[in-house]
Amino acid sequence: MVALSKGTPSMGKRQKSTHIRCRRCGRHSYHKTKGVCSHCGYGATARIRKYRWSKRNRSMSERK
Repeated sequence: MVALSKGTPSMGKRQKSTHIRCRRCGRHSYHKTKGVCSHCGYGATARIRKYRWSKRNRSMSERK
């Protein structure tokens, strides 16, 4: 009896790209099937996604 493995052999089958480059922020964070950017929130909201706990986003918003 051969058991199906979820380890090393199945890792070679992961070839689909879920994220592509976002047209608003330019990062590789736009989820193709969801249609939402995980970095800037494009596709879900017109406002830029930002949180106080994110130091990177906070410093970017302070510059503007």
